[in-house]
Amino acid sequence: MKKEKKIERIYEMLNDPLIQEVLFNIFEGDEKGFEVIDVLLEKGETTEEEIAKELGVKLNVVRKLLYKLYDARLVDYKRWKDEDTNWYSYTWLPTLEKLPYVVKKKINELIKDLEEKLEFEKNNMFFFCPNCNVRFTFEEAMDYGFTCPGCGNMLQEFDNSELIKDLEEQIRFLKEELKNNPFLK
Repeated sequence: MKKEKKIERIYEMLNDPLIQEVLFNIFEGDEKGFEVIDVLLEKGETTEEEIAKELGVKLNVVRKLLYKLYDARLVDYKRWKDEDTNWYSYTWLPTLEKLPYVVKKKINELIKDLEEKLEFEKNNMFFFCPNCNVRFTFEEAMDYGFTCPGCGNMLQEFDNSELIKDLEEQIRFLKEELKNNPFLK
């Protein structure tokens, strides 16, 4: 019964939009990763060949997703050597109880990156070329004599106040999610 409750809790977490977004980033946009997680949760411990067969997906796709999950510490494996072929085989098992920790870590890394971008935006003046749609810092624009190196047009001052506002809102949202998301407490 305890194991069923644990799996039920994991499925609840997997339905959370923030957790889904973090996993989607871990999978680098490959939605098959969620199906791999489903098979792992269903079977508890299985081989990559069994997962590929169950999902009707190429083995290398499953391996790639398992390695991404492993890098995020959301799966573990046991390695054993087949005495007949001398090849190593792997049995994979989910460690998704670590999901809240992984999500918190990824969100904190994202917040740090956004705060660095925000500081850069606040501490610099920018210019842009309306033709090439390229933005330059004040120093870069000065080096180019305030003319676009691509087309020769005069650079115009760029108002980044909306970008600053967006970054501040993203940071505020993520901090609130960390504080209020029931799965991350």
